[in-house]
Amino acid sequence: MSRHMHLKIALVFIYILVHLHWSCTVDIPDCQSDDDCKNKDVYDKTVTAIPEKFKDGADQIYFINSQIPVIPKGGLSKIPQIKKIEFLSTTTHSVEVGAFEGLPDVMIIEISGTNVTSLPVGVFKDLNKLQKLVLKSNKIHSLENGLFDDLKKLQELYLHMNEISSIEEGTFDNLENLSMLHLGKNNLSSVSTSLFSKLKSLKTFRLYENQLTALPDGIFDDLPDLSEIGLQGNQISFIQPNLFPHKSKLKKLYLDHNLLTELQPDLFVGFSLLMTLTLHNNHLTALPNVLFGEQPKLTEINLNHNNLTYLPTGVFSPLKKLKKLDLSFNHFPTISADFFEGLEKLVELNLQNNNIESLKQEDFEKLQSLSVLKLGNNKLQSLPGDVFDALPKLSKLYLNKNPWRCDCNLLPFFNWMKINEDKIKSKLPEVCESPKNLQNQSITSLTEEQLICLTTRPITTPLLTTTAPMTTQHTTTASTTRLTSTTAAPTTTTALQTTTTTTPTTTTTQTTTTATQLTTLQLTTTTPPTTTTTTTTAPTTTTVPTTVSTTTLQPTTTHLTTTVIPTTSTTTVQTTTLATTTSTTMVPSTTTHVTTTLIPTTSTSTVQTTIATTTILIHTTITTQKTTATTLPPSTTARKTTPFLTTHSSFICTGSSQLPLSSPTTTYKYSSCKELMIYYTTMLLVEICCTLVLAKFTYTLYCSLEQRERLHTQVNLTHFSYTKSIVLRPVDETETVAL
Repeated sequence: MSRHMHLKIALVFIYILVHLHWSCTVDIPDCQSDDDCKNKDVYDKTVTAIPEKFKDGADQIYFINSQIPVIPKGGLSKIPQIKKIEFLSTTTHSVEVGAFEGLPDVMIIEISGTNVTSLPVGVFKDLNKLQKLVLKSNKIHSLENGLFDDLKKLQELYLHMNEISSIEEGTFDNLENLSMLHLGKNNLSSVSTSLFSKLKSLKTFRLYENQLTALPDGIFDDLPDLSEIGLQGNQISFIQPNLFPHKSKLKKLYLDHNLLTELQPDLFVGFSLLMTLTLHNNHLTALPNVLFGEQPKLTEINLNHNNLTYLPTGVFSPLKKLKKLDLSFNHFPTISADFFEGLEKLVELNLQNNNIESLKQEDFEKLQSLSVLKLGNNKLQSLPGDVFDALPKLSKLYLNKNPWRCDCNLLPFFNWMKINEDKIKSKLPEVCESPKNLQNQSITSLTEEQLICLTTRPITTPLLTTTAPMTTQHTTTASTTRLTSTTAAPTTTTALQTTTTTTPTTTTTQTTTTATQLTTLQLTTTTPPTTTTTTTTAPTTTTVPTTVSTTTLQPTTTHLTTTVIPTTSTTTVQTTTLATTTSTTMVPSTTTHVTTTLIPTTSTSTVQTTIATTTILIHTTITTQKTTATTLPPSTTARKTTPFLTTHSSFICTGSSQLPLSSPTTTYKYSSCKELMIYYTTMLLVEICCTLVLAKFTYTLYCSLEQRERLHTQVNLTHFSYTKSIVLRPVDETETVAL
């Protein structure tokens, strides 16, 4: 629902309340003594017609809630001395022509809160001394020309709170002494310039809460003595630059609750006596650079409920006496000291219900007299601790309904709030909106230890796994040597330089920020003068799952030197991965030397080598060197492989030999690991259940002993504990192979 809809609903509600007020309560004459009531004659709701005889000596007649449907012609002529007559909340719906004839001395007539819909021409004939005519809160819908022609001395005419939608031209032409014209709260949609041009003595002109969309040029030109103009509550969208020609006498100007989107430059220059100016509840998006002149009596300006986002520098500087400035319910994202230039006397500043996100001390340095500052319902999350140090007279501060973020950034201002808690006057306390653990808690009730900021998590690279299988096949014409080697290499980071690289590499990386350099395999082959065919295949696959980290893997170089002599033997090397090792923090350098010597033979040997596969959780820089040398002199040598690794065992799956990844046996291996995991999980659950049963039994035993103690048998059960430890130790594997 829009703001204008809320406004209309509020106005309708107020209108209903006023009508209820007039229907239930009226201004009953107050008689302080018998002397005061001697000249007053009051009739209540029991009266149904104008009485034939009135109280002797009475010159003021009051009909209050009386049941008089019609005021007849000549009905009051029997008491010609009447000076004041009032019909208040009566059931009157009609007034006949000549109803007030024979009353040459009457000065005040009031007909209010009735059902009168129209007044005929001639009803106020010959009332030459009438000074005040009140016709408010009726149902009058139009005014005819000639209705007020005989009221030469009329000074005040009240026609507000009716249903007037049309006024004939010339209706007010004979009211030369009229000083007050009240047409507020009617249904006027337009007025003409000539309609009020003869009211030379008019000082107060009220047209508020009608349906006016514009004012004609020159409407106030012939009204030189105007001191108050009320135009609020209409639908006016534009004010002409010269609409108010007689500025020097104007004291009150009400322009609020209209549809103004802009104001003309210099519009309010020259209003030397202006004391009240209202511009709130419009659609103003900006103000001109020069809007005000010197107005020494203007002490308050209301610009709230507009669409302002900024103010020109020094726009209020001519207003040296301004004490109250209301800028609430706008769209200011921030404020500046330039907004308040020249406002040395400003006492109260209202900035509530804006979009202000930040403030600094310099914003208030020109407001040395400011004592009341309202900053509620903005978007402030934190403020500097010295933001209000430029306001030496600040005594009332309103900060509630802001989305305060209660962390370490608020700590300086939090300390200021604790010291100046007496200055904070918000009806509701300032509460935290974030973080969640402090949500809706009063800021001043917190402690410094609760105002913390979350730190950045340490950089980690969880579970970095590198697998580099290598296969080398040698074929000669004189003899054939077949070497099959499959190595599950541990995760390494090596600073060795690569000289020759012929390696197809596949790298799969799931990370946010990761720098990866791949593994390089260097193969050097030396053969005697024979015909040899060498095929080298070294695929390397690196998988790096990580969250937020930067991991640099320097090139890893593996040197394989092979010397082949004529032979007719066949050698098969099988490598089986038996252990999976997980290591954290710093991993020491790992060096593995493999020396193999083959001699000419006609036999067939099978060599099994066990090499540990290491999975490393990297937190820091890891350096690992691995050198493998293979020499084939004419002698018989045993082969021994001893990898030296400093690791901690976490989980071991056995039962299958290491096969190429394409083998179906690999699936069986992972299935075996899964079964082991399920088994251990089941055992853990069983152990937990046993522990719970034991705890229940212990508690039952304790309750039983406690009951027995009440039966004068004392059992002191002081402590019971149950501990079960499982220790997993690493297993060192050593393999010796003889050819």
